Amino acid sequence: MPKKKKKSWKERQRDRQLKEQNAQQSYQLKREQAKKNKPRKWPKGKIVVGIIILFIVLGSYLIIQNPDTPFTTMYIRSDGSIDPNTAPIIELAENNYALTDDIYGSIVIEKDNIVLDGANHLLNGNKKDVSKGIELNEKSYVTIKNLEITNFGSGIHVFLSSNNIISQNTLSNNNNNILLDYSSNNEIVKNNISTQYGLTLASSSDNRISENIIENCEGGIGISYSSNNIIAENQLSNSLSGIGLASYSSNNSVSGNIISNCEGGIALSSSSENLILENELANGLGGIGLSSFSMNNSIFRNQIEYVDEGIILNESPSNLITGNLVSNCAAGISLSYSLNNTINENDVMHSQQYGISLSFSEGNYVFHNVFYNNNNQVYSYDSVSYWDNGFPSGGNYWSDYEEKYPMAEEIESSGIWNEPYQIIESEHDNFPLKNQ
Repeated sequence: MPKKKKKSWKERQRDRQLKEQNAQQSYQLKREQAKKNKPRKWPKGKIVVGIIILFIVLGSYLIIQNPDTPFTTMYIRSDGSIDPNTAPIIELAENNYALTDDIYGSIVIEKDNIVLDGANHLLNGNKKDVSKGIELNEKSYVTIKNLEITNFGSGIHVFLSSNNIISQNTLSNNNNNILLDYSSNNEIVKNNISTQYGLTLASSSDNRISENIIENCEGGIGISYSSNNIIAENQLSNSLSGIGLASYSSNNSVSGNIISNCEGGIALSSSSENLILENELANGLGGIGLSSFSMNNSIFRNQIEYVDEGIILNESPSNLITGNLVSNCAAGISLSYSLNNTINENDVMHSQQYGISLSFSEGNYVFHNVFYNNNNQVYSYDSVSYWDNGFPSGGNYWSDYEEKYPMAEEIESSGIWNEPYQIIESEHDNFPLKNQ
């Protein structure tokens, strides 16, 4: 076998270059093949859009598969039947009904003398102004209890109905949480009410509203054209107005209520012969206010603290204001264009502006009051008033009397100073009291 000729250096160099070229081509082919097989990487923006589209698609699918529950009106018919019969309401015993689940819809009660127990379930509305959570129309002796009601025009609407009880319910986010129209002898007791308007009575008399907790409302309890109602022992807080009586509402009793952090406390407009008794009011703009010829009202033994104006009378004659405590207010008692009122046995203390103010108000009787440590005890403008009840009954106690009249003496152990207390140049408390 002939011996193989040895390659020259040039030939060996050319062979090496060919091998390197072939290796480079092979590597490039493999790289391109790998890129083709690798999953595509999206830019971040496209990834976000893709996720959004995915949620939209999935959401649409869920909506198609689980459509919103339709808003349904359910009835307890006059014969006691439940309509529709699929409604989550059962009759536990004769005339005793209970919810078995939450409801997205309304309940109309057409039967008298029944109990509807919500069993702490939710009655949820569609937020329409005309919607009603529970409707009673010309019904009597119905009890509604233990139900949460929200998102209706009226949470509970009682029309031309009497002798019903609404108790221990929670109502919120209804335009009118409880509304009584032309309805009498009903009891609204121990409910928790919040937001919008709490409890409204229109042309409704002889009802009792007691022990409710009302907060964060535009209006707490509002009464118009309504008489002989009892509003007692309610707690109202953090609202624009507490309790309002308007439009010829008369002979109502407002007693034992606690009102705090409300811009307006208790207000009467064109309303007469009402009793405002033993209420507690604190932290607001106005305590108790009468306006628009509210007459012959009795304001007894209320406690008013830390409000701008304690008791305000505007164009309101012939009222009796007795035994109230008004303290730490900007202004204690204010009268404007108000005649022939009697203001006696009140304690007015620590007012930043004045204890009592009268403007264009004549014929008012102010006696047996304690005016203690007010920045200005009294202000009177164009008002002729009577500041004492004669001797030996006496006038008022003025905490700055001894400072103003250091030479005064007591009249024969009568408890009356011998020197009059000057109100304005032409008016005096002729028989100022020595002791509180």
